[in-house]
Amino acid sequence: MSGRGFTSVFAADLDAYLAFKQSMGFSGNSRIWYLRSFDAWCSQHGRTVFDQDTVEGWVSARLESSGRYRSWMSYIRDFGRWLQATGASDACVLSDRWKASFVPPRPYLLSSRQIELFFAAAAALKAQSPWRWQAVAFFTLMHSCGLRTGETRALQAGHIDVGAGHIDVVWSKGNRSRRLSPRERRSSSPPPVTRSPRQRPERCSPGSGTGRDWPARPAAGRRGPTTSGTILLTPASSDGPGRART
Repeated sequence: MSGRGFTSVFAADLDAYLAFKQSMGFSGNSRIWYLRSFDAWCSQHGRTVFDQDTVEGWVSARLESSGRYRSWMSYIRDFGRWLQATGASDACVLSDRWKASFVPPRPYLLSSRQIELFFAAAAALKAQSPWRWQAVAFFTLMHSCGLRTGETRALQAGHIDVGAGHIDVVWSKGNRSRRLSPRERRSSSPPPVTRSPRQRPERCSPGSGTGRDWPARPAAGRRGPTTSGTILLTPASSDGPGRART
């Protein structure tokens, strides 16, 4: 048995492959888990040659219990490429025909009644934590301002200016920042945008003196955020579902 628990005839190669990937900065547990599954399957079925029958046999067995996502196939495909690069020219590389076709996600839109039931449940949440009273505020802010879950969680006290009536969403999707100005009005129409559709979004970077000096992103090598203009949003109402962001 190898140091990572491999038991098949491929144990030494699997250990060497994982050591190579780790030296390149790839040390995820998912890769190890699926390669252990492959190793155990080979031991159980007496497979000793890394050929098409062995590789596709294991893949077929895995597909019987996996969902529509097939990203795990990249591990066995990459292992085959590594074997070829290190001298095993006859090693099988899993064909691209096994890749799953792209299935675009389909969002589920809540009806007005479902939204009412959701907030009623949030208000009556039984929890031994501050979440019992935070839940309503958290979800109401998401619903009324069109915020993503991660954006709401990342909000800090300095991002909210009660006096000026705006919320700064900093370093969100696509490394962009934006300023939201909720209006105290009710409307079933989509929230308007103050800038013209043809107007180029204002670009600024930390300390640029443009009036919106977003804090710098911790990660190095990223460009400054791009603001998308002031967006006027409608507070939550029972007239219909809010506008969601993806």
